[in-house]
Amino acid sequence: MKSVHGLELDGQAAAADERPWPVSPHALAQLYQMDPTHARACQVKAEGVAGGGLAGDDAEALADVLATEDLVSIALDLEVYGNAFVERVRDRTGKLTGLHRLPAWSMARKAGGGYRQRLWQQTREKTTNFKEKQIAMLRAPCPLGGHYSLPGYLAAEGVVQLLHAITRYNQRFFEAGAVPEHVITHSGPEMSRDQQAAIRDFFTRELRGVENSRKTLFLSLPEGQEINFQAVSQDGDGKFLDLMKMARDLLPTAHGVPPRLLGIVASGQLGGSGEMTGQMQAFETFSLAPRRRLLNNWLRDVATELGARPDEVALQGVDLTPAGDNRSDLPDLVSAGIVSVEEARAMADLESHGLTKSAGDEPDEASMAERLSRILEEL
Repeated sequence: MKSVHGLELDGQAAAADERPWPVSPHALAQLYQMDPTHARACQVKAEGVAGGGLAGDDAEALADVLATEDLVSIALDLEVYGNAFVERVRDRTGKLTGLHRLPAWSMARKAGGGYRQRLWQQTREKTTNFKEKQIAMLRAPCPLGGHYSLPGYLAAEGVVQLLHAITRYNQRFFEAGAVPEHVITHSGPEMSRDQQAAIRDFFTRELRGVENSRKTLFLSLPEGQEINFQAVSQDGDGKFLDLMKMARDLLPTAHGVPPRLLGIVASGQLGGSGEMTGQMQAFETFSLAPRRRLLNNWLRDVATELGARPDEVALQGVDLTPAGDNRSDLPDLVSAGIVSVEEARAMADLESHGLTKSAGDEPDEASMAERLSRILEEL
């Protein structure tokens, strides 16, 4: 792909021996570039799904063949395109030595089996054919079936197009030097310099500012002279803002992302920690966990092939513990010897509350636990 910008919506046509995408991946890439809220929603979901990396006792076995950055890119491809493609790299003995993410926009399924990647190198197109077993294709759930999945946000494609159209309209408005608000036409004898200056000064100085609103211009005209003031531009700024707000508010719903994570504050929301915690729990349960489950099923197969325990490898979820909740457990952890005095001090940031280490005066676990309990009650 030469560039995402300027692509036609139909994108690159499939070759005769390729299975065509139901919606061109180039068009989906263009949608990703059209609106920052849409792009941000895809990124937030991808980071939430795979940004925590791999966890489990055998996670290192997979970390040797698949980097966290590639995991996030795979998750992002699933959000943007509904499909992700990973190349299985093997040595001469057939041992799996690497997993490389291939950009979804560059991939197509071949009608006779296997896959094809088409890339642009300067002015030439480079094609690479892969056998079926060389590629792992991951697909987001899609009710339509077929050879490819469709991304879940596609029902809001018109909203993204609308936001882009509004932005481009206003951009072209200013690129064209904008449009004057009024045109003044004059008929009859030539206007004097004083009359011209009075009109010019009124519109450039006297009419500016809130305190000058609704002012009236008085002109003394000789007989036969006529001046007309005609509005040119339409007062549509408010309509554009309302339309943008309405369209933008639909995108979090299409992506299943809490609006606040996209910088959208909906009316009627207080923004308290309890409200946000509830939104984050729903986000994790209904948006992130299903996508993470899809990736974990594939990762378990990879772990099995590498000789690792599949139940000991999984993507790490988002920590939904509210800030400060873990500190209430510190006294018990210190008393039980699970957490050291120094670790408790660092975890609870208790230096700011006067619980610092003095030379030759290191508190024991019992006194530390008592002092922790007292301080945490005050927090």
